[in-house]
Amino acid sequence: MKQLSNFNIEELINKLKLYATIIITFIKTTFNNIIAIKDVDFSLGNILNSSGIIINFILSLFYILIFLTFLTFLGSIFNIIKTTFKIIFFPFKMLFIGVFNFIQFVIGPKPKPNPSVNNNLDEDIKKQLLILKLQNGKLKKQLEQKAGEK
Repeated sequence: MKQLSNFNIEELINKLKLYATIIITFIKTTFNNIIAIKDVDFSLGNILNSSGIIINFILSLFYILIFLTFLTFLGSIFNIIKTTFKIIFFPFKMLFIGVFNFIQFVIGPKPKPNPSVNNNLDEDIKKQLLILKLQNGKLKKQLEQKAGEK
C-alpha cells in the first residue's frame, strides 16, 4: 500500500498506458492469428506446412476464452464487493436518514391549521345533520300514518 501512495499521477498514467499497449498488442496478435486461418490449405500434402497457423488459431481462440473468463470472474468479484458494501452501509444509511428526518421534523416549519377549512367542515356537518333530522321527521310521520291506517 505504501508503494501505491508514493505514485504520482504521471507515473500512474504511464503504467496505464503500458498496460493498455500490452492488452491492445495481445488482442491485435490474437485476431491476426484468427484471420490467418483463411490462408490454410487443407490438402493432405500441405497440411503439415499449415499446422503452425492452425495451432496459432486454436491457441488464439483459447486465449480469447481465457480472457473472457477472467473478465467475467472480475465482474463477479466486483459484484460481490458492491453487494458487501451495500449490506455494510445499509444500517448507517438508515440511521443517517432517520437522524436527518428527525432534525427536519424538529427544526422544520410546522403546518398551521387553516380555520376556513375547519369552518367549512363544521358548516357541512351541520347541513348534513339538519338533512338527517328532516328525513327522520318525515320517516316518523310516514310510520305514524301507516300505524293509523291499520
